[in-house]
Amino acid sequence: MKALTLPIGDSRPILSLLHVKSPLTRVGYGVPADSGCLLILLAGRVSVSQTAAPVEEAQTFEGPRLVWVPAGAPRELAAEAGGRGMILLASQQTLVRALPASLLADQMRLVLGQGLSLALAQNEPIVRLVDGVADEKQSSGPGSREALEHYLGLILLHLWRLLGADLVSRRRSPQGLAERFLMLAGLHKHQHWTIEDYAGTLGVRRDRLGLAVRRATGMSPQAYLHREIMRDACELLASTGLPVSQIAFRLGFADPAYFNRFFTRQSGQSPGRYRHVLRDRKEQGDMTYAAWP
Repeated sequence: MKALTLPIGDSRPILSLLHVKSPLTRVGYGVPADSGCLLILLAGRVSVSQTAAPVEEAQTFEGPRLVWVPAGAPRELAAEAGGRGMILLASQQTLVRALPASLLADQMRLVLGQGLSLALAQNEPIVRLVDGVADEKQSSGPGSREALEHYLGLILLHLWRLLGADLVSRRRSPQGLAERFLMLAGLHKHQHWTIEDYAGTLGVRRDRLGLAVRRATGMSPQAYLHREIMRDACELLASTGLPVSQIAFRLGFADPAYFNRFFTRQSGQSPGRYRHVLRDRKEQGDMTYAAWP
């Protein structure tokens, strides 16, 4: 198997695709440290464990199954005889680079830090995308590196959607209540869910959710959501030339006038004024953190 490599001077593989083809005996595969692992298990059984961990600590999956193991400690995958599937490995550097250059990146990074194990649905889009990766790696034509990164970006986007749906369906997961709220907020803040919506999805009362989020962040759930929307608004105002009305729609505001009032209430100045002041300071060369409005 030919691995895609970093530029000259660093020969570490950054994207690898391994095929599990009905081995006659148990076969092991290594997952390097700080590499994410996507397992598409079509049939058979595969166990996943941290390197050198006791056998009893391994997680065992039976196909058909879709498994996402986030980047972290080195791991070992062991496929039992008769197993069939594909294993996609990507370094942390590659995962970050494949995230979209948009407001989704931070949300996806947070959610993709969680593991996923779901029954593999028929016609699952991720399977077709991984097949595309296999074809691209085999052809290795011009622009292959860029094509592979685009494939990976689409795979991560689908994983993000599946993880969000899995979080909602589980309601009570091993993650802390505040952490689950933050993950849901990343998915739905631009849909302007109410705090009751979040509490109901997480299966708790509003006051319990408020207490957990305040302990974790020092803010109420509403204040946290407003801060995140303001961060996104400021980024769009600073880094794009989009009209304020389009920014408002992108952030989920049906009425640009309401977005103007929201932004002014939160920052003390209108979106247009914020952008004007920022532009003036850029032209004057004052780009220190303290100089930002």
